[in-house]
Amino acid sequence: MKPGSLRRCLSLLLVVSLLAPSTGFAQIPSTAPTPQPPAPSIRPTPAPTPPPASTSPRGVTPGADYRLAPGDVLEVQIAGRLEVIRQQAVVDLEGAINVPPLGALPVGGLTLLQAHRKVSARAREVFKFADATITVVAPRTFEVTVSGDVERPGTVQTPATRRVYDVILDAGGITSRGSTRNVVLIRRSGERRIDLLAFQLRGDLTQNPFVEEGLRIHVPPRSGTVTLSGAVRRPGEYEIGTTPSLRELLELVGGLSPTAAIGDARLTRVGSGDRKEAMPLDLRAALTPSTDLLLRPGDAIYVPTISSLQDVIEVRGAFNGTAESTKTTVAGKATILQRFELAQGERVRDVLDRAGGAAVYADLRLALVERSGVTGPRQRIPIDLYRMLVDKDDTPNIVLQNGDVLTLPIVEDRIFILGEVRTPGAHEFRPDLTPREYVALAGGPTNRARLVNTFVTFRNGKTYAMADAPPLEPGAVVTVPEVPVKWWQDYVTILTALATLVTAYTGLYFIFNTGAGH
Repeated sequence: MKPGSLRRCLSLLLVVSLLAPSTGFAQIPSTAPTPQPPAPSIRPTPAPTPPPASTSPRGVTPGADYRLAPGDVLEVQIAGRLEVIRQQAVVDLEGAINVPPLGALPVGGLTLLQAHRKVSARAREVFKFADATITVVAPRTFEVTVSGDVERPGTVQTPATRRVYDVILDAGGITSRGSTRNVVLIRRSGERRIDLLAFQLRGDLTQNPFVEEGLRIHVPPRSGTVTLSGAVRRPGEYEIGTTPSLRELLELVGGLSPTAAIGDARLTRVGSGDRKEAMPLDLRAALTPSTDLLLRPGDAIYVPTISSLQDVIEVRGAFNGTAESTKTTVAGKATILQRFELAQGERVRDVLDRAGGAAVYADLRLALVERSGVTGPRQRIPIDLYRMLVDKDDTPNIVLQNGDVLTLPIVEDRIFILGEVRTPGAHEFRPDLTPREYVALAGGPTNRARLVNTFVTFRNGKTYAMADAPPLEPGAVVTVPEVPVKWWQDYVTILTALATLVTAYTGLYFIFNTGAGH
């Protein structure tokens, strides 16, 4: 062979080897219990593409208590030291998912949190340094039947992440004749009535549960109504609920206004012969549980305002309250709304004692007094009750004025997940969850996340590494930082590609120039 031909062959071989895509071989983990292989470094063969499924409505993310069932489309993410493996799997009819290389895992009937823990445990059995998360990409869908006084009775196709009220709205909503306080849910396990007005006014999710397969929703005709007017938070006409209690209805609508004269209310009731009879009503006695007033259809209650010469103060929020307090529920915790006559020179501590003291779930540092300015806007005066009650510092114990509103909020009952996660935001606080599990509930880390550097910041300002953090408390913030070196890896990849092209073109130039010379 001539030297020129040999040179051309070698150059052509060099060009082909540079331009050809490199191949890699996935390391198949051993089935023996020891030794365990390291974390995955090369993406395994992807699972078969799952069948198309409708995605959940915008803004609806399955929570930790979402119960998995056949038809749910899941994404399993296995994060190793070098690479993150993501693959989708569908819960089959037997309630299992097939996740190579973890194998078949039964998850049907488990909550999302339980399934996450199960997949994580299996991943740690197969890989030494792997961390697995599981999220719902597309929840299962099914038909729910809506009947009764709705605009469009019939069946509604809905995903499992939606609630009863959403499905009723899909059916056109409740008609003017329909009941909002006695909606009937018919399940395979039995029948239940819910009060959608409690959900609308107080956000009570127990009265607006998630839908489930085989559910039937029936909206019966509206029952009798009563009218509230005068010094109440939300005057209007209201349907009587399953319990015809005036105290319960006032709690539902937010209670009385600060200027209500609770001893001078009037009740108008339809008597015999459809004649209306007016009678005095002392709400102090009527709102006591033992002497609660039972409502009748057609009742009308008017609450006048107190004299402007009488000094009053209102307390609201996380107080223990008294027997006369109007009690409501915020985020599952009892709060009160009550008005007191204000004596000359009374201070914050005096009113706090009259309101039964602060509840155990009160946020003592965020209390405040709202005060109407004489000539200017309404003032908001911070009151640090922790400083006053615990540190014995009377500086926040200010003198109160007529019309002041003392508000004591509840502790924020949420955990915030920020940074490089797929769905950052707030999640309900649960003492049994770890920071890593909250990251999983937020969709798991992104490709640019550096999970080992995750840190937790508590309400008192202290910050800990995730591995060293104490048990989470309400209001804590879990932050997953970004991998800063990822950008350099991108630049190295680009430069490597450019170098490959330059080498290839140089080889071609050398081949053709050599051929032309001979």
